Amino acid sequence: MRFGEVNMTDGIDQFNINNLWGLEDRLSNVLRPVTPDPVFVDSLKYRLSRTPTVLLEQSKKHFGLAAILIGLLAGLLGYWIYRKIQK
Repeated sequence: MRFGEVNMTDGIDQFNINNLWGLEDRLSNVLRPVTPDPVFVDSLKYRLSRTPTVLLEQSKKHFGLAAILIGLLAGLLGYWIYRKIQK
């Protein structure tokens, strides 16, 4: 069995807190440390510390209202033409 694999037949009791004590030492032997780019760290710090700009979208109620008015006018015009033809 390789490192990190858990044998499911042994059950959950095998993986307890005692297995975690050497985790930091094992990880420091396996992983190499990373030195972050200072320019990236500074830009990230700046972006996280400033208040974001909030842009509100304009309401599109006017388009819906215009569509309703055009529909009503078309209906009235159609009714008026129908009445003219019937006379």
